[in-house]
Amino acid sequence: MVDFSTRGVAVAFRDNQLLEIFKTGYNILRELLNRQVPFNKSEQENRMKEMALSLFRNCLTFDFIGTTPDESGEDAGSIQVPSAWKAVFEDGTFLQTIFDCYREFGSPHSAKVMECLVQVASVRRSLFNEEERSKFIVQMMTGIRDILVVSQGMEDPNNYHEFCRMLARFRSTYQLNEIAEKTNYVEWIELVATFSVKGFSAWQWAPNSTQYLLTFWSKMVSALSHARPASASKLETITIELTRAYASSRIASVQPTLEQAMDDPLDNEDALLESLEMLANVARCKYDDSAACVISIFDPIAVQYRELITRATNGGLDANLKKLMAVTEQKLAWLVYIIGAFIGGRTAYLSSDDLDGLDGELTAKALHLMNVNQVWLSQRGPSGGCEKLESAFLFFFQQFRKSYVGDSSQKSSAVYSKLSEAFGLNDQNMVLSLIVQKIVTNLTIWSQDSSIISKSLRLFNDLANGYSSVKQLRKLDTTQYIMQNHGSKQFPFLEGGDNVASRMTYYSALAKVLFAEDSVEREFYEFMKPFEATFVELATLRSIEAFRQDPRILQGIFKDLRGFITPIQSKKNYMAFFDWFYPDRMPVLIHGLQAWGDDRLAITLLKFFAELVHNKSQRLNFEISSPNGILLFRETSKVLTTYGHILLNRPATSISDKYADKYKGISVCFTILTRTLSGRYVNFGVFPLYGDKALDHALEIFFQMMLSIPMGDMMSFPKLTRAFFGLLDVFTNEHMMAMPSMNADVFLYLMRALAEGVKSVDTNICSQACSCIDHLCTFVVQQSEKERPSSHWLLSFLNSSPGILPLLFSTVFNTVLFEDRPIQWSLSRPLLGLMLLNRKLPERREFLHKSLETLMEEVEWTNLSAKNRDRFTQNLAVFRRELNAANVSLIPPAVEYGAGMFGN
Repeated sequence: MVDFSTRGVAVAFRDNQLLEIFKTGYNILRELLNRQVPFNKSEQENRMKEMALSLFRNCLTFDFIGTTPDESGEDAGSIQVPSAWKAVFEDGTFLQTIFDCYREFGSPHSAKVMECLVQVASVRRSLFNEEERSKFIVQMMTGIRDILVVSQGMEDPNNYHEFCRMLARFRSTYQLNEIAEKTNYVEWIELVATFSVKGFSAWQWAPNSTQYLLTFWSKMVSALSHARPASASKLETITIELTRAYASSRIASVQPTLEQAMDDPLDNEDALLESLEMLANVARCKYDDSAACVISIFDPIAVQYRELITRATNGGLDANLKKLMAVTEQKLAWLVYIIGAFIGGRTAYLSSDDLDGLDGELTAKALHLMNVNQVWLSQRGPSGGCEKLESAFLFFFQQFRKSYVGDSSQKSSAVYSKLSEAFGLNDQNMVLSLIVQKIVTNLTIWSQDSSIISKSLRLFNDLANGYSSVKQLRKLDTTQYIMQNHGSKQFPFLEGGDNVASRMTYYSALAKVLFAEDSVEREFYEFMKPFEATFVELATLRSIEAFRQDPRILQGIFKDLRGFITPIQSKKNYMAFFDWFYPDRMPVLIHGLQAWGDDRLAITLLKFFAELVHNKSQRLNFEISSPNGILLFRETSKVLTTYGHILLNRPATSISDKYADKYKGISVCFTILTRTLSGRYVNFGVFPLYGDKALDHALEIFFQMMLSIPMGDMMSFPKLTRAFFGLLDVFTNEHMMAMPSMNADVFLYLMRALAEGVKSVDTNICSQACSCIDHLCTFVVQQSEKERPSSHWLLSFLNSSPGILPLLFSTVFNTVLFEDRPIQWSLSRPLLGLMLLNRKLPERREFLHKSLETLMEEVEWTNLSAKNRDRFTQNLAVFRRELNAANVSLIPPAVEYGAGMFGN
């Protein structure tokens, strides 16, 4: 996260010193290269090289525009060096000097030089004019060519890795046509292709470098539609060999990986999918040949797999055969992943019947293999299966779904012609049925494997997300079977403790399917019967001790119900659930909190309730004659007070467990209250009018929980901080001013929290804190303008503590002046109100008097209208620019402002 308080210093350093430091580093490297620096010992020379290269590299990795959150993100984009650096890069000897350093400096310095070249290749292309850019590209290509011709330093894995990075960054920075128009392009691209093919094959040499080679080629082919015919033809030919080399190398890696217990790329699915996406871009460039290449690798291994299954079925699975099966299944897993990536790489507007027909051929291969595997699994169970192969099938179906199932797919696509010939699958409805059958099989056979369950349910949920696909899904017999038999008897994964998180996904998908049609009242009550039976069972428990017997039942049902109501958007569907749940089932939740309030199970109950009171898409708009809004808030108050009192009376926990044991529950309580206060479905004025204490009790427990948290902790746990300031933003808008009074400790805590929030480096927290201060200032200004000034408690507090408003003003003003925040509009909102309430303050700042006069130019001192606020925001931007242009340096307070007023 960017620290805005130091950004101004960094900008001044960039503008005034950094270029000279960079030149110094470069000059030292040149002197070292030319041996102009005498050394007594080789160790001194090596140390000098190390330090000079580090200086050179660090100058280029400087965060020039304040957007790089950390050094790990350096591969994301070009380096935005200032225009003042242009002369250095346009110097004809600059690039050659760096390449010469690579050639002359031995290991490990050569790898450091290559790191510098990575950064040089990333310098923004707009730094150069067209002519200079062309010269720079030629020099880069020449340097790369010279290295490739003799494989200079490529025996060092660090050199090799950084060289691959440089290739990727070079192509990311410069366009294909700019590279392809150079006279030595054909030789150059052939050398890079040969290098890449060898790199794919030598997968053990530098496995993490493959990603950069794929990045280079993916970006090369992505611009083919704009390339000249000659360069396009050359690239298309190269892509076939690249596809073959990559697929073959993955197959070759399987046996050594298993035998030597090496890191398996299939275990890191995020990196795997990123690589496969780039491979698909390359392969679809010349898709007919690439597809034929993969099929030629796939077919012999598939035949071998069937033979191994036959042997195992007839003669049993001995140790040797088991080993062969494992190797073969993992090879097939790689190929299914690759096929899935190819199909997922389809672009609808670029596709044709021929390309879709190729997808159909590859799909047929994967489905046939799945059928063979399914027969084997039915005989052996999950103990005879391969998790990685199952994951590959699920990935394949996800990619097929994206390309051929849903709203935008063409029902008459040529892919279905191929599938009709092979399996009788004539359209996407039939394929959809096959996918759902596979999901059901996984949910039963793989019930103990949380990874397969999670991926299967993710696929099911994604199918349920599409407008047309969910309607098709709902009509399938298999889906209807799930809807009518969704409990743990039919799907034992629901009993597994490792699948708790997946339960929500499961019921979220089922809710989408259930409510895909308009009139589902009868089906809804039929669907809820298993839940109803569980609630009936729980209702028979007459004591808190009885509720403490088995937490799995409570945890399971409220996880399931939370998943079920989360996707509900319409008022009609929400009311169906609300009427079913309230009031008959609500006591179970309260009793559960009473029994498990000191246990983390309570978080499950609270999160369900937070979803229940969430008025997203206006689904909680009760009828005007309905008391449900008031009744629901009474339950909210009961939930908060029940849990809050148990929590506050709990013994202190260790520092390491503080969040999980205490603050996590408080965060959810803050969220519940935020959603209730902002839901606009409760008329809170009714409660004091009729002497109902529900609102008072809810706010009182909020204050008690808040005061139990030290300010340092409140600002240190991100989820807690976000929940707290989200609640404050809502609370200070209307509800705080409607209170008849407020405890002084609560008020001072809130004021200190607002000051801390403004200083937060999280822009959302800062914005919300500013919004809260604006709410307070607006109220005070409006009250002050009345003919009969109000005696409101807020005004009394501010009069009795005259330092609060100046403190808030100085905090906001210091943030505006000394920190380069991207939320000037948010900061300006409270600042005008604070200035109206601190009118004498500008006169006390004589050295800024003139600038501050412009700040209030054409701004009225009497109101906070939208027009007045907008004018002030414009003036504030001018004010900051004037200070910067005049090089006015303001010294911020030496201490944390506000700490003395509120204590530690």
